[in-house]
Amino acid sequence: MKPKPNHIAPKKVLVTNAKSRIAYNIVRSLGKKKIPVYTADFIRNAMSFRSKYSCGHFLYASPFGPEEKFIASLVDILASAKIDVLIPVYEETFLISKYKQEIEKYTNLIIPSYEQILIAHNKNQWSAIAEKEGIRTPLTYEAVDLIDRRHSFAAQEYPLIIKPKQGGGGWGIEQIDSQDELETYFKNRPAKTWCPERYIIQRKIVGSTFCVAMLFNKGACKARITYQQLREFPNERGQATLRISNEHKEAESALRKLLERLNWHGICQADFVVEKETSRAYLVDVNPRLWGSLAQGIAAGVDFPYLIYKMCINGDTETVDSFLPGIKSRWIGGDIKAVWYDLKDNPNRVRKIREFLSDFGGDVYFDDLQFSDPLPFIFWCYDIGCRILKNRSFNIAPHETLSGIWT
Repeated sequence: MKPKPNHIAPKKVLVTNAKSRIAYNIVRSLGKKKIPVYTADFIRNAMSFRSKYSCGHFLYASPFGPEEKFIASLVDILASAKIDVLIPVYEETFLISKYKQEIEKYTNLIIPSYEQILIAHNKNQWSAIAEKEGIRTPLTYEAVDLIDRRHSFAAQEYPLIIKPKQGGGGWGIEQIDSQDELETYFKNRPAKTWCPERYIIQRKIVGSTFCVAMLFNKGACKARITYQQLREFPNERGQATLRISNEHKEAESALRKLLERLNWHGICQADFVVEKETSRAYLVDVNPRLWGSLAQGIAAGVDFPYLIYKMCINGDTETVDSFLPGIKSRWIGGDIKAVWYDLKDNPNRVRKIREFLSDFGGDVYFDDLQFSDPLPFIFWCYDIGCRILKNRSFNIAPHETLSGIWT
């Protein structure tokens, strides 16, 4: 009788925030490698629940409600399903990091410490470190300083960008082009709900957006990807809907320097604007979790989900210090919205439609649509449609979000 081969079965993985295309790309990446992947969320029609690569799904309490309730429901899933690897996706990552010591009793995960997250998620804190490290950032002021008349801008300093200290993806960001617009902006803020302490004001850097993402293991860089945003939603300040992998040494060096300074552990992504006039890279945003354009890394040969999986199982993974240049990826759902708004006031509608259709070529990787696994995209469209009808508006808000700030 032949001895049985020494085969180690793949470990069970749980992916949170199953409604997001980020989660779907993780499920798709690991599922194709025959790794048993399970999905979880607090809504019932999450797109990744419907993927052929999802072995099953679970519902947990909303991470935007009482945090102890969310953690208890997540721990119950981890324990009952005997999950070996947890890959948190969205802002629930922050809560999971906060309760990391408890969660690690039931599973393995690779995420930054809560202290690291609070630094990287707060523009005031990371920009202070960046300045010490010689990393360029835009000229920045506190919104409360402007309201209290402690600072005023000269005409040549406009346009300005008002943005939240915590958050990203285009949420809460406004462009201000003159002093009159600034006065109007503050005047129109709802006094009871708008909190100026949450906002900063930056000089807008005019140029192209380059994004860098890196995976670190206890202060050492294990993988990286850099790409340029070709189209975004909302226009000029939002998430990339079409991108292309492209090196930018200055931006890569800046993020590596910042993460080494923080002794980073886990994934981190950052946005840089390369100024048109000077070609200098300015760090404008840091995202201490998995990010919306995760698909770009996978498409360009940097399979972050699989690298994270191997780090969880083995404690480390091989270093991936290169990627394929010139690879395009596309977020179809976001691109539809981007083109829709572009067409409203654009005289070159035919050209815009041709551009949109031309990017359906076979060499473009889609975040949210795979023709051999169509149900996730169909259910995403269904969810969006239901919310549009419910709100009677195309401007729909997320299912839930944090009303305050992470502290």
